[in-house]
Amino acid sequence: MHRTIIVGSPRSDGRCAHLAQEIFDACIDECPEDGVSLVSVSSIDVSGCMGCDGCKQTLSKDSASVPAFPEKGDPLEPQERIRKSDSQRHVCVIADDMPEVRKHLDAADELIVVSPVYFASAPAQLKALLDRLQPYYWSGVRRQTAKRPLTLHVVGEGGDPHGVEPLIGCIRSAFSVAGFKLCEVLDWRGKIDEQGNVLEDAQEYEI
Repeated sequence: MHRTIIVGSPRSDGRCAHLAQEIFDACIDECPEDGVSLVSVSSIDVSGCMGCDGCKQTLSKDSASVPAFPEKGDPLEPQERIRKSDSQRHVCVIADDMPEVRKHLDAADELIVVSPVYFASAPAQLKALLDRLQPYYWSGVRRQTAKRPLTLHVVGEGGDPHGVEPLIGCIRSAFSVAGFKLCEVLDWRGKIDEQGNVLEDAQEYEI
């Protein structure tokens, strides 16, 4: 069992970072036999999608440009469903950290996203990552029926009159093409202070 936590805040020491670290520590304490990895947009270089459709092209199976999966036994060994798919043959033309992000997604039995709310939606840095999931759209992963569970933790000071539906929609749509299904949204708005201290338990947001 491997869990991947994605932190969608550009701040490396904010509310989201503290909550994600607590979730990470809890995963280790409660499930010491399982793997867990944490990917923060504040510490990676991921550019925005250019809409060039380069990833739509399917590389030849024998092409040297097809990236290799991590080997069996590697902590980020991909899910068998990913290994059997053609996802590695749909490659983005942009050279940055997105291939490493994909390794964490491919290994995940369960995905956890911790995101702040920026004008009812996702921060630009997280939105760039979401848009760069486009290669999965052209692969067979999008059409897999048995999708892996995704939990979204929504963080913020609270008080945005326009809610969080745009954020939820972006997360649901983008990660669906990567083989995940949004199963739960936990609302932490107004429940974590500036130092990262949890003041109240999250409320489940109906989806």
